[in-house]
Amino acid sequence: MQKLSIQQTLQLAKNGNELVREAFIENHKPFILKISSNLCKHYLTWGHDDELSIALVAFNEAIDKYEPSDGASFYGFAKTVMTRRLIDYFRKESKHQLLSLTPTESDNDALYDYDSEASLGMYKKEKQNYDFAETVKSFVLVLIEYGITLEDLVQVSPKHRDSKATLYRVAHELCARPDLLQYLTKNKCLPLKELELLTGIKRKVLERGRKYLVATVLILSDPEFRSLKSFTQIDSIT
Repeated sequence: MQKLSIQQTLQLAKNGNELVREAFIENHKPFILKISSNLCKHYLTWGHDDELSIALVAFNEAIDKYEPSDGASFYGFAKTVMTRRLIDYFRKESKHQLLSLTPTESDNDALYDYDSEASLGMYKKEKQNYDFAETVKSFVLVLIEYGITLEDLVQVSPKHRDSKATLYRVAHELCARPDLLQYLTKNKCLPLKELELLTGIKRKVLERGRKYLVATVLILSDPEFRSLKSFTQIDSIT
């Protein structure tokens, strides 16, 4: 049985497949535990800490609200939702504890607002690096399906701007042709004959730039990977 992609799994869960949803959540409990423990600054335990229950509900919420078209990775989005829910929880718990001890001190809201904003600020600084790392991990797994490694991309990346621009143009035209894009994703190889006719670029050039070309197509065609444009220096071309 073919393994489902993250996007396929999420869509099935959103469409009401509870078995898929439960399995997906169960498989991601280590992820939920890591995010929650890091935010709480201490190790949490399932069945003991309320923070994990809140994070679990937030992760389930993220499944329903995630939209691939927004361009963010699911894991980055899920971390954002869990972090917000936990910070809301910390804030409410802190207020409750303070009011039970010093009910006359009603001006402490500003302090909790500051704590919440400070926590979010720290998180935002980490979020970009985390999202990028998770996206690269996903990208590496997809590249493997095409027999390509990150080391390959470093070695075969065109050194001249004109060469990069040529391969970018080919990749862009391939992405604009659903039939050719489907051929690539299904067969894990480039439709060289069709590309040569479509672009006028010689087959030898296409073959020589195959790995870089495939990587570029994947980044341009998949919203999850668009943040990697700088990774292949595509943003310096466009």
